[in-house]
Amino acid sequence: MSRFVLISFSLLLVFAMSTCGQEPRAGNISFTPYSLKTFDQQDHPAELGKLWVAENRSKNNGKLIQLSFVRLKTTAANPQSPIVFLAGGPGVPGTGMGRVPVYFHLFARLQEVADVILLDQRGTGLSVPNLQCPPGKGLAPDTWEAKEKATQALVELVRACAEHWHVQGVDLAAFNTNASADDLEDLRRALGAESISLLGHSYGTELALAAVRRHGEHLHRLVLASAQGPDDDVKLPVMTEFGLKRFSRLVAEDSEVNHDVPDLTGSLKQALMRLEQQPSAIPYTDPSTGKSVTLRGGKFVLQLLVEMRFKDGRSAPVVPALVATVARGDYSLFAPLVARLHQGFSNLSIMQFPMTCSDGASIERRTLAARQATQTLLGNASDLALDPKLCAEIGNPDLGPEFRSPVWSTLPTLFLSGSMDSETPPSNAENVRWGFPNSAHIIVENGFHETLPASEVQDIVVDFFKGQDVSGRSVTFARPVFLNLEQAKAQILAPSAPR
Repeated sequence: MSRFVLISFSLLLVFAMSTCGQEPRAGNISFTPYSLKTFDQQDHPAELGKLWVAENRSKNNGKLIQLSFVRLKTTAANPQSPIVFLAGGPGVPGTGMGRVPVYFHLFARLQEVADVILLDQRGTGLSVPNLQCPPGKGLAPDTWEAKEKATQALVELVRACAEHWHVQGVDLAAFNTNASADDLEDLRRALGAESISLLGHSYGTELALAAVRRHGEHLHRLVLASAQGPDDDVKLPVMTEFGLKRFSRLVAEDSEVNHDVPDLTGSLKQALMRLEQQPSAIPYTDPSTGKSVTLRGGKFVLQLLVEMRFKDGRSAPVVPALVATVARGDYSLFAPLVARLHQGFSNLSIMQFPMTCSDGASIERRTLAARQATQTLLGNASDLALDPKLCAEIGNPDLGPEFRSPVWSTLPTLFLSGSMDSETPPSNAENVRWGFPNSAHIIVENGFHETLPASEVQDIVVDFFKGQDVSGRSVTFARPVFLNLEQAKAQILAPSAPR
């Protein structure tokens, strides 16, 4: 039994003992005083809530799991409906996001409106069980030579983790978006609230949409930041390509780097061709064993690294230097990024896979994405988690076409998008918004996938939850400041560098 499973079991035992020997029941809720420590080492008074819910409502076998959440009590004299924060991923705990100072600042401001609940969705964070995978065997050195090899490596990791949790008696099929939406309704009932409001980011917006479909009559207001629609899990390579072209224009207009990278897409073509003809050899020492091996980094891993980074405003500034160096055969930036990816790849929570596989994708969406992948620079490098072979390892828990159908709602809804976000582009929000006639959509100019940390965006979110009309508001971020080679090396090699 892993150390983490022992800890989770101990938490479960302590809670069970606290009920004076009584068996827990679905809907039982408890609160204890809690200090939420943010990463700037500040302590904030809060409450730790625990709620028992059915693991699999369709089986009705009486087996329960425990949801955990932090509640920040409101300061309002006449509070609105509790606001539940739904983090992205899937797999990111709400309590973890609450520890990030810029996010906590938003949640603290929302206390002026209502109680704020930072929920650890089933399978994550402080909830029991937390579906973190036990340490697995190391990856083969050629994992990053081609997508097929990386996919097979991930399949093997998921197979071992799924078996681990099956032995623990966990029903992985029960960890799906509809089940999490029903958890929100159970939470509302346990709180005794007539309705709740939802603040979702990325995957959290997909969960919010499922809650609208299943329990919309008990929702009050919605904020959907970086919206992911019901059939958006498989990304369309053309949308990524268009995002790359937008990004390339910013690079070309930046006098600090455009002399080295006058044409980012042209340099990327050269870099990809170079690695396709001859994958790079990357010295690597396994930190757990001390064994030295040579990794092989091919075209696919550069596609993956570029796509991961140019969508994220924190890591986007290194992309021009990364592409330019690989294009001329210099792997001084590429090598440490591949090594870092190799080291962290097996540090998984399996929760994300049944969630993503249950959301699934329509045949039409998959067909379109596959066709576009052959016509675009970055292809479909980032869709590993929806590979059919991987989903087969956890029982193919697809929720079916109804889950992926459009959602209609008259709830007051605010959509937030970044103009530079090709992970969840503004077109996602517009497609969903057609079914939300009582909505506003604010596109943050020069914004990437995360816009909620910005104070001017937080102003809008707080005002919206207060009931104000925010439809005429606008926000413009400063353009990213791109890094030259030396600056990029300093950032990539820093211990706190974005992954």
